[in-house]
Amino acid sequence: MKLIEFRSKDIDKRDKIINAALDEFGENGFKKASTNNIVKKAGVSKGLLYHYFESKEVLYEYLLEFCFETVAHTLKNDMDWNETDFFERLKTAATIKMDLTFKYPSIYDFSIKCLSGMKPEEMQKYMEKYSLDLLQKVYFENIDFSKFKEDIDVQRAMKVVMWTFDKYGESIRGQEKVDVDSIRVEIDGYIALFRQCFYKEGGTND
Repeated sequence: MKLIEFRSKDIDKRDKIINAALDEFGENGFKKASTNNIVKKAGVSKGLLYHYFESKEVLYEYLLEFCFETVAHTLKNDMDWNETDFFERLKTAATIKMDLTFKYPSIYDFSIKCLSGMKPEEMQKYMEKYSLDLLQKVYFENIDFSKFKEDIDVQRAMKVVMWTFDKYGESIRGQEKVDVDSIRVEIDGYIALFRQCFYKEGGTND
C-alpha cells in the first residue's frame, strides 16, 4: 500500500527521491550506499523515506523494478517495430534513451550495474518479467541488413555505431543546461555519416 502511495506521490518529489537513490546505489553499490546521502540529495527527511520504504533492501528492490519496467514500457510503446532500417531504429532508440536520462540521469548506469552483478538465474527472471530482450530486438529484429555494403562486417559496424552513441551519451550526461535541438541535430549528423560509411549507395531512407 505504501508503494502505491509513493507512486501516486507528487511527481517532482517522487522523482527527486528516485534520482537520489539511483545516484547513490549506482555510485556506491548496495552495501556501501547510504540512506543518509539519499535523503540529503533528495531534500527529504529520513522519516519520509522510511515511511515508504521500510528498509534499504526494499528501496533497492523498488528501484530495480522501477528501472526495468520504465525502460521496457518506453521501448515497447515508443519504438516503431515496423521500421526495418537499422539507423532509423538507432535514431529512435537514442532519442528514447536521451529523453529518459534527462528525467532519470542514472537509470541506465544503475540498471546495467545491477544486471552485471546478478546470478544468471536471477537475471533471467528480470529479463522475462520485463521483456528486457527488447533491448536486443531494437537492433536485430526485423532489420533489413541487405542495405549494408557487402564488404562490411555488419556485427563490427553495429558495435562501432553503438559504442559511439554510448560515449556521446556519456559526454552530455550531467550537463546543467542541455540544448535538446542541438543534440538531435548532432545525432542526425552521426547517423548520416554512418549511413555513408556502411550502407550501399541508395540504401538510405532519404
